Amino acid sequence: MAVSALKKFFCVGLGLLVLVQPVGACFGPQIFIGTAADLEGEMYYHLIAIYLHEKTGIDTTRVMLKPGQSTLEAIAAGEIDLGFDLPQKTDIPVLLQLKNGLNLYSGSRPLKDLQFSTLGRALEKLNQSLAVEHLEQLRRALSTGVLPATAVRQLMQQQGWI
Repeated sequence: MAVSALKKFFCVGLGLLVLVQPVGACFGPQIFIGTAADLEGEMYYHLIAIYLHEKTGIDTTRVMLKPGQSTLEAIAAGEIDLGFDLPQKTDIPVLLQLKNGLNLYSGSRPLKDLQFSTLGRALEKLNQSLAVEHLEQLRRALSTGVLPATAVRQLMQQQGWI
């Protein structure tokens, strides 16, 4: 009888563990990156998303900007944490300056929240490594039908960045 109760207790405990485990695994730091809704916007998203995930463990979500909405407006409204835009006179901090003229602007959360303390250093390292030729290589890959995430990951692996 004691063995039967122990088996029942073990089975119930195992069942609860199976139910609870997936819930605990999906929480963690997450950054919202705003991009244009086009293929190039997706490329820029994956450029940051893959690098951040591989180097820091930070997960990201792509948020497509509304038609006519600028990155700086979306950051000011708190809709996104990071986003690319042309250089502009603003108080919003720049974390990355691509050599093609785009800047990666940041809201306050990535800069002040302790769970993102490694983000700045990682993006600084990416900024030092990324050249215009790399962006051109990505665009060429996209023009041949390669998916943005695949093109970015292949480039980063070929360069030894991840």
